[in-house]
Amino acid sequence: MSSIERFSTDAMMQSVFRDHYALDAEKLESLYSKSKRHQWNAEVDVAWDRYEADADVLDRSRDFLSRLACVRELPEDLQTRLFREAATFTLSQVLHGEQAALMVCGQLVNVVPDLDGKFAAAVQVMDEARHVEVFARYLAKVGRRYPIDPDLKAIVEQILAESDWEAKCVGMQVILESVALGFFRSGTEMAVEPVLASFIGNVHEDEARHVAYGVLSLEARIPNLPGEARTRLENLAYESVLRIAGRGGKPSFTTQWLALQTAGVDTATFVPKLLKEVSNPAGLDLEGLEEPMTRTVLPNLLRVGLVPDRLLLGYQAQGWKIDREAGTIEDQHSWHADTQAARAELAERGLSIAKPD
Repeated sequence: MSSIERFSTDAMMQSVFRDHYALDAEKLESLYSKSKRHQWNAEVDVAWDRYEADADVLDRSRDFLSRLACVRELPEDLQTRLFREAATFTLSQVLHGEQAALMVCGQLVNVVPDLDGKFAAAVQVMDEARHVEVFARYLAKVGRRYPIDPDLKAIVEQILAESDWEAKCVGMQVILESVALGFFRSGTEMAVEPVLASFIGNVHEDEARHVAYGVLSLEARIPNLPGEARTRLENLAYESVLRIAGRGGKPSFTTQWLALQTAGVDTATFVPKLLKEVSNPAGLDLEGLEEPMTRTVLPNLLRVGLVPDRLLLGYQAQGWKIDREAGTIEDQHSWHADTQAARAELAERGLSIAKPD
């Protein structure tokens, strides 16, 4: 399934050296200390011989696909292959995201100005190397991996090419790592295959520290940025959410259709049924499904001060009702009357979800 693919980006980036070795940020120092104590070894601390090739990878009852009638009507053996390939696709994108995080954190060691931030980024480099190793080993057990999706690739290329450490931190730690954190948090409960279940909790613990690093580094920094720099970060955050969530008219991660084909689904018959069913989301059962944008990404963007009044209508048009004063986020989805009203208002102003300001 996977072919060798590589891409490169050019980044003009400062390397900041300071003759100052005191750790001044108490919270970051504590995070660095905790990171040192919680290291684990993907080679020896995972029981790789317990791998069960015929087991479900994830609990299919917690998968969105399991809520669709067009999936439930498939033969049982085809459903089994479909859920397995869908999980393999997701884990493949996780692997690619972890390599991106490894590269970005290597950049942050250079560009972050304070020693506290350099230490936190440095220990995250080791964490990310371990995550790349553990997911690469796991997908080798599965027997295949999918290539990086173009949407993920575009975001990674942008983050790697950014010159400012704040933009790198927003794109990776606060957005992509928050998405990953949501997956790993639910994965600790969803993992069925024994080897995956044995290490995903460790990855989740690492990822929580990475997100905390981003939030702690930015929440004091963002309010003090010049207006133009802050506006640029607000736009970067909004555009990343729009691309990842796929609520702007263009679905995200479109190469996941490859999983259908690999599973042996008759896409000519299945896809029209699927599109018809998801086009009426008001009739879908979404109870108990975790939405990482709602639970993790947007709350963190709100906390660091990157959800301005001028973009609230755009977020509402995507389906999120955000109250900045109360600090609350309600996922109303695309079919809610408030969401439709926001889209109509943007159209009346000659704007769009992609350009709401």
